[in-house]
Amino acid sequence: MAEVGFSLKVMIIAFADDQTVSVFPDLASVQGECEAIDVEEGAYRFFDELGRRLVPRFIAPVRRSRSLFGISSVGGGNFELDLDPQDQASFKTSLANAVAIEPNRWFATLEELGRHVAENRKSNN
Repeated sequence: MAEVGFSLKVMIIAFADDQTVSVFPDLASVQGECEAIDVEEGAYRFFDELGRRLVPRFIAPVRRSRSLFGISSVGGGNFELDLDPQDQASFKTSLANAVAIEPNRWFATLEELGRHVAENRKSNN
């Protein structure tokens, strides 16, 4: 079972389907930048700064509707991130498949991000 309600006041790393990586300071930043519909559809893989997989848990569903003329609208949706109890998605694999890191205040390169996570893992053991 996922560890629910643990403190996500740590850095969150998001790997997008376009093979880019974004680094966020907290959950609120993730929720503001990653659209719930994209999160629901699996467009992102999330990890904490120890490289542990985080999975979305929706606390408000994404709403979909169609109008009379076939126009679709999507709205709402709110999610939190929980530790994945099975943690089968490898941070190292995701990092190796990434092609770019979005500008952020911590890391200029993918290599710097990888070193940071490796150092955190080592000091946490």
